[in-house]
Amino acid sequence: MTHEIPHEIASEPVKLDRPKRKRIGLALGILLLGTAGFFGLRSHFSKPDKAGRDTKSQITPVTIATAVPKTVPVQISAIGHVQSDSTVSVTPQATGRITGVFFKKGQEVHKGQLLFTLDDRSQNATIQQAQGTVAKDQAQVQQSRATMIKDQGQIEQARATLAKDQGLVRQAQATLAKDQAQAQLAQAQSDRYNNLFKQGAISQDQAQQYSTNSKAAAATLESDQAAIANAEAVVRSDEVAIQNAETVVKGDQAGIENAQAVVSADGGALDNTKVQASYTKIYSPIDGRAGDVLVTEGNVVQANGTNPLVVIEKVRPIQVSFSVPESELPELQKHLENGKLKVDVAFTGSNRSISGLLSFVNNTVDSSTGTIQLLGEFDNSQGQLFPGQFVNTTLTLAQEPNATVVPTQAVQNGPNGQFVFVVKPDSTVENVPVVASLTVDGLDVIQKGVQPGDQVVTDGQSNLVTGSKIRVKDSSAQPSTSEHHRKQSTGDAS
Repeated sequence: MTHEIPHEIASEPVKLDRPKRKRIGLALGILLLGTAGFFGLRSHFSKPDKAGRDTKSQITPVTIATAVPKTVPVQISAIGHVQSDSTVSVTPQATGRITGVFFKKGQEVHKGQLLFTLDDRSQNATIQQAQGTVAKDQAQVQQSRATMIKDQGQIEQARATLAKDQGLVRQAQATLAKDQAQAQLAQAQSDRYNNLFKQGAISQDQAQQYSTNSKAAAATLESDQAAIANAEAVVRSDEVAIQNAETVVKGDQAGIENAQAVVSADGGALDNTKVQASYTKIYSPIDGRAGDVLVTEGNVVQANGTNPLVVIEKVRPIQVSFSVPESELPELQKHLENGKLKVDVAFTGSNRSISGLLSFVNNTVDSSTGTIQLLGEFDNSQGQLFPGQFVNTTLTLAQEPNATVVPTQAVQNGPNGQFVFVVKPDSTVENVPVVASLTVDGLDVIQKGVQPGDQVVTDGQSNLVTGSKIRVKDSSAQPSTSEHHRKQSTGDAS
């Protein structure tokens, strides 16, 4: 359908407001820029052959180096963290006022070195009191021993009395035996004379005399028997006295043992007091470097408080902790079987390294990072390593002989990976893909792509493509890789 526009409306100029004019101008500007960009890109890509021919036709000055075989170390690199082998927070074990500080912050201290002293007057007074108690109880032991010796003398005296009384018993028994014989004789005579009297052979007076003698002998026997009974009673009394004396001695021995136990307890209390007094002198428990002194002379400190007086870090030897990927673990274990492995650390921006030995491999892989912790131990005799520092750590596993190496700057990175420009006999170059495994002291180890003897470009690669002609900047001296590395090292040292 065709719409006709009235003449008077069509002939009238269109009036646009200011915002609409701005939007139209912006759209026209974008359109013009897009058109210019399109034709520029078309012009650039329409002549590739000519640009390539220009790059190949020009002679580019470059520097070159020769790939050489070299024995290189097989290494693992990581960021390490320096840590102390031992860290001790020195805290007081006794309460008291600090009377002396005998070191300075940051000073090297040695095991057994006096660091602090506390007011020890209270402890000394306690020691004297404990010593007095020990002396008193030791005197009690001596007294108990003297009493026992006296009671042992009573036993000996009672035994002597018993022996004497036993002798009297034997004497009385002998007298009894003699008197029994005499009594028997007197009885026999009395009987015989009584018979003679009955026969009228003797007078009655004579018969009565022998009868009287027999009765007297019988009375003597009774007296002897009574004397023996008395003597035996005395012996039994002596035996009881000995038993009583022995019981007393046993009591004395128990008293001595108790007194000795008291003395032993007093000695323990005295030793404990001396130990408490020894806490008033605080010594360094390790060799190391002292940190900031957190208290000064005159301050009162509490026993076993939470705030340390000073923190001492053992720095000789010192450790560096670092982690390596778990994929390196089989290779690490294989080389660990051959002995200790070397660990080198260096500070960022420094070529000087500090050497140590691998001392620890953790028994667990960190599942959150996929790494395993290692520790290197360093003598640190020069004190270059401080706890808390971060260092570049290199663990050397083995030496790889006859590895092909080129300077690191020869290896370039492109969209398809790493490559080098190899110089051909006709002074042209070829872009050769390579596989570089590791970098050692400014040299890249080439696993694939370059052979020993090949010359590679080390400077000027930005203007090169395959087939480009080159000119060596210094044709009189084309250093090999080893010479190049040696010059680098000399330059670094200077």
